[in-house]
Amino acid sequence: MDARWSLRRQYAVYAALSLIVLGFTALLLPAARADFQRFIGAVNPLLVVVGCALVGGLALGWLHRRYGFEIMQGPQTPRGIAIAAAVATLLAVAIVIADLFIRYPEDTNIPMPRALLFYPAIGFVAEIVFHIVPLALVLLLLTPFCPRLGENRIVWLAILIVAVTEPIFQVTFQGEPFTWGAAYTWLHVFVFALCQLAIFRRYDFVSMFAFRLIYYA
Repeated sequence: MDARWSLRRQYAVYAALSLIVLGFTALLLPAARADFQRFIGAVNPLLVVVGCALVGGLALGWLHRRYGFEIMQGPQTPRGIAIAAAVATLLAVAIVIADLFIRYPEDTNIPMPRALLFYPAIGFVAEIVFHIVPLALVLLLLTPFCPRLGENRIVWLAILIVAVTEPIFQVTFQGEPFTWGAAYTWLHVFVFALCQLAIFRRYDFVSMFAFRLIYYA
């Protein structure tokens, strides 16, 4: 298959996914505006999704051309989703057990049925903001060191750096006091992000996004 056509098909998948997320967001508004404000503040959620889709598409294109990351591999994607499902389920069980001791706030999760549309939408934004764009930026900064360290080491160093962005936001920027519960949350979200980025590297963006959705479910 021609490589350009392959990339074109991958972008078609990404565009379709972006439109679905945008549609979910539009269906949720205005009733669920308060749900979005917990994560993105007063910014219009539709503008956030459109902006993330555009910037994320540019970042994914650069990651594909320079380091071989894929949006969707095709025949390998079902295997990636299956592995994502298994690991996400293990992490979900771990956080459920932790909740028995930490006792997270009862309003942490968005209630049904809004959750069916909300979590795919906010999950898409989270992937772009916490993983795709930071990974592209960190790799852009580290690329000059490739001749000395090698491409594979540079990629995994970038993955380790990027994996800390979401737990820092989860614990620090949401104003949680330092407790053992907060420390566990930081570590859990770090492992979550690291596993996601590893699946992105081995498989594709679709598998990584499926990981988050299965975990949320």
